[in-house]
Amino acid sequence: MKIEEYFDKSIDYLPWEECGEEKKREQFLWQEQLIVKYNADFGEDCFVSQYASIYGVEELNLGDGCMICAGVLLRNISLTAGEKCSFNTNAYLQGKIKLGDFVRIAPDAKIIAMNHTFDDLNKPICQQPIRSKGIIIGDDVWIGAGAVILDGINIGSHSVIAAGAVVTKDVPEYAVVGGNPAKLIRSRLESNDRRKINEEDLKKRLQEFGGEVRDQWQAVLNNRKKHINGREIYVNLPEDSSEEVRPWCDAIEIAAMFDGIPDILDKEVLIKEVQKLQPTMIDYNVLTVGYALEVLGTKILNPFKYIENENKVQLEEKLSSYDWKNDIWSAGANIDHYGTALYMNKKYFQSKNSGTTLFGWLSLNANAQNGMWGVENKDDLLQLVNGFYRLTRGTYAQFGIPLPYPKQAIDTLLEHSKNTRYFRQDCGNACNVLDVIHPLWLCKKQTNYRYDEGKEWAYLQIERILKNWQYEEGFSFELETNYNPGLMGTEMWLSILYLLTDYIGYSDVLGYKPKGVHRTEVALDIIKNN
Repeated sequence: MKIEEYFDKSIDYLPWEECGEEKKREQFLWQEQLIVKYNADFGEDCFVSQYASIYGVEELNLGDGCMICAGVLLRNISLTAGEKCSFNTNAYLQGKIKLGDFVRIAPDAKIIAMNHTFDDLNKPICQQPIRSKGIIIGDDVWIGAGAVILDGINIGSHSVIAAGAVVTKDVPEYAVVGGNPAKLIRSRLESNDRRKINEEDLKKRLQEFGGEVRDQWQAVLNNRKKHINGREIYVNLPEDSSEEVRPWCDAIEIAAMFDGIPDILDKEVLIKEVQKLQPTMIDYNVLTVGYALEVLGTKILNPFKYIENENKVQLEEKLSSYDWKNDIWSAGANIDHYGTALYMNKKYFQSKNSGTTLFGWLSLNANAQNGMWGVENKDDLLQLVNGFYRLTRGTYAQFGIPLPYPKQAIDTLLEHSKNTRYFRQDCGNACNVLDVIHPLWLCKKQTNYRYDEGKEWAYLQIERILKNWQYEEGFSFELETNYNPGLMGTEMWLSILYLLTDYIGYSDVLGYKPKGVHRTEVALDIIKNN
């Protein structure tokens, strides 16, 4: 073999390294042949070595960024893998296997979802039926070198299978197992960052961070002033070129956290400008405008007539008409808007709407299994959880009403919080993190159920936040510093940090507190008010 041929094969054993255009072209043609042969499906940036052995394929679906090294054997296989799974040299997979995202399979590991039966003593084993229950492996799992996983096993997300382990029983999430047969060595949760954190050091860092933001909030607002159409306004991002409602209100709420007022206009002029922004329709600006005026010490100019004119039957029909399966977020958002308009009307305009119809419908239609509203997609709980946050923020949290099924809700929230598609050390935008911590914080008012697990997640998010503040610019919505910071991201992440620290009992050291949309106080005791 020529030396160039030898090194040309290196990418088949090290597919995570950069390959040239010629290799990419070869990959494209090779994957096309597998698609024709097996009706396979490959996501973007997949690599499948031509020196892997792939035979007897019933199904082969690989998500984005999956890598199959040289020497891998896939035989009599029905394989579905999520994003960024890797199959290292001499790994052997057989039978019906489903992998989540970020699964790492080390060299010589064997995942065999197939068994001979041997019940009939009068027949040779080789003549008896073959049984296949299937193997399911969750997200973020590391399967060590030479490990064996037998048919019918479920491997929980974030677990580690030690080298040489023989797995004969299900493995729970975050478990580290090893031996033959594999037994629990420890839980990864026991050695997580929280145990290593010096609590006093964390409090000190939170206090220092709060002080830094107090010193910089005015600069953050000044850096988002812009002259457009002859007047100075606030914009969310530097590249924005049109006036919108939310940046004004985010600026007001950021200043209010530190007992300040934006200096873009005199207070009375600012109030009049914001009052002009009150919507006639019940939408998100009910929240932005209404709360911004509250933190300025005033109120909206007019009640929301729709709240007063809609009867019981109309409201119940509207609530039932929302798509509680495919668009739960919008359903929850609509209820958040309605609940906030109801709050404004009751507090400032002596509304006769008692809220009984709204809370009655919510009580009757809560899902006792998942603790939320709507039908969950078992593979992706994002819609369900995000809709739950919006719905409960504007109703149960705002009016101080206990949740109907807090423990079931916590189960759903913690399950969703482990989804590495949305939550990793380098991933988790403001909406998705807020939509977990606010409900956890709200449920904590009623129960300490699974609180230690919630705290572990909260500590991880706090660490992410503390390292991603951009000097005199604030936070990006995505949080990571390779994104542009804006007023929306800054207001949201400062509020999220407060909720996280309040959840673990440290919020008093921050030196600020959210006002308005993300405040933690009950806005109005609706029972006493009726």
